Formats: sequence, structure tokens, C-alpha cells
Amino acid sequence: MTEDNNLEKAHANLVEQRRSIIEALAKGYQSGQTENHIELLLKIQNGIDVLDTLMAEAEEEEDDD
Repeated sequence: MTEDNNLEKAHANLVEQRRSIIEALAKGYQSGQTENHIELLLKIQNGIDVLDTLMAEAEEEEDDD
């Protein structure tokens, strides 16, 4: 498995986790956990941003080759 595939799978996983957290926040599940959900959402989004950067850099390296 290539590094690109690993990055894409990790990205997809984080996007799914983000979607789940947003749905939980929207539905008001687990009352009292809103602050924890927001903190988790921010961490997930930061991870997505890092993966986006890594994938863009990998793509640029491929284009240079």
C-alpha cells in the first residue's frame, strides 16, 4: 500500500468522524458533552488540515518527477 493511499484512507476516516461529531452536536445527543465534542471536532479538523497539506505536497512531488 502506498503512502498516498494511507493518507487518503486516514483523511476519509477523519472526515467520517467529523461528520459523526457534527451530527451528534446537531441532534443534541449526550447532553453535557458539547464542550468535549467541540474540542474533538477541532482536533479532527486540524488532522484533516494536516493530511490535506501532506497530500498536496505529495502531489506536487509527483508532478515534479
